[in-house]
Amino acid sequence: MSKSIASSKQGSSWMNGQHYSIIVTTGETKQQIADLIREKSPGNAVHIENSAALLLYSLDYTNIKLSFDIEGGEFDITNQYEPLLIGTLDVGIAMQNAALAAESLGYGIVYSGGLRYFGDSISELLNIPETALFICGLSIGGIDEELSTEKVKPRLPEEANVGYNEFPKSNVEVLKEYRQTMIDFAEARETKTWTKKFADFYAQPSGIEKVTKKLLEKNGFVSEKE
Repeated sequence: MSKSIASSKQGSSWMNGQHYSIIVTTGETKQQIADLIREKSPGNAVHIENSAALLLYSLDYTNIKLSFDIEGGEFDITNQYEPLLIGTLDVGIAMQNAALAAESLGYGIVYSGGLRYFGDSISELLNIPETALFICGLSIGGIDEELSTEKVKPRLPEEANVGYNEFPKSNVEVLKEYRQTMIDFAEARETKTWTKKFADFYAQPSGIEKVTKKLLEKNGFVSEKE
């Protein structure tokens, strides 16, 4: 675990600001989180329980606020877009570094962005301050050899999201082909095709949207008052 944490912290960040925090949960605390989400998210509860540790990553401006305390001035990033993008990017880089380090050592990992649905309860449980915003969880543990497969999940064809000296030129036919690739790969594990899953998800705000909006407003990142 120490190597994953060290790798996570060594990742690049905006201006070396390291706009994130990591909460390593184990034992009783990890179990409390699993119990908290079990009714609405049983799948996530299972991998959390079976993990050696659950790392919870938050976009975090606590240390930036403390810098204002040292240097003087008033810390206020309300209704600014860049701080949210900067912090979220820093979290993503830090999480991926932790995941790569864990996998290089033979451990398994599961990302859990769906935990944001319980962001208010998790924030209360772990005393996440108003200068931070919970973003995502990362379970790390031993691999279940009976459930594990050697399959590597297919990604979008290069023409769908990679361009050379210009923006990629994705199209309906490319996505239809990828949809079939994922049907062949996922077999009976998926209840919707790739295109249907995302057309449904983004058709209207998700349940997570309401929780995220509430936390953004509560923690002062956004305000309806201009």
